[in-house]
Amino acid sequence: MYCAYITTINDLRKHSNADRLQCATIFGNNVIVDLSYSKGQQVVYFPSDGQLSEKFARENNLIREKDENGNNIGGYMDPEKRNVTAIKLRGEKSDGLILPIEVLSKYTDISTLADGDQISILNGQEICCKYIPKKKSYSTSECGKKCTKKSRAARETISYPLFAEHTDTGQLAYNENAFKAGDTCYITLKMHGTSARTANT
Repeated sequence: MYCAYITTINDLRKHSNADRLQCATIFGNNVIVDLSYSKGQQVVYFPSDGQLSEKFARENNLIREKDENGNNIGGYMDPEKRNVTAIKLRGEKSDGLILPIEVLSKYTDISTLADGDQISILNGQEICCKYIPKKKSYSTSECGKKCTKKSRAARETISYPLFAEHTDTGQLAYNENAFKAGDTCYITLKMHGTSARTANT
């Protein structure tokens, strides 16, 4: 399940190609922030592939908006998607989003939050969830012929009960505290872009 993480900025350096930006290392990821952030500051980290709730994004002025003259008066997020992605800023990759922990004060007593806490809903208010892109609809089939309503409906209703869909896996970087001395661990590597599902029927 996708969630945001409470953490502290322990590693902060100047951006290599921008005077008004800094780079924080969070769970091994480089995240670009402005000059208002400092080492030792507690923050909430949103990994890539997440989506902020519309209410939370609007309250924190993260959604892209323009005034009557076409000037940007909001943030940079797409109003519909509101998704957190890895981007490149002035030559450096930024993987995820950091916000001051104070942005959560409308939802909970932030003094009760500690490093390692995972959040997606606070006091009944959704903060974030996994971003699932809308599926594209195609008007033609693979062979180039127009799809009939019947063929489209057949594809949309096909289910594979022996091959349960898997949409999310917890990453090691965010779950290191789950291990203790003496645990037996089996480590495997999934190469990006590879996947397989099998079943003994």
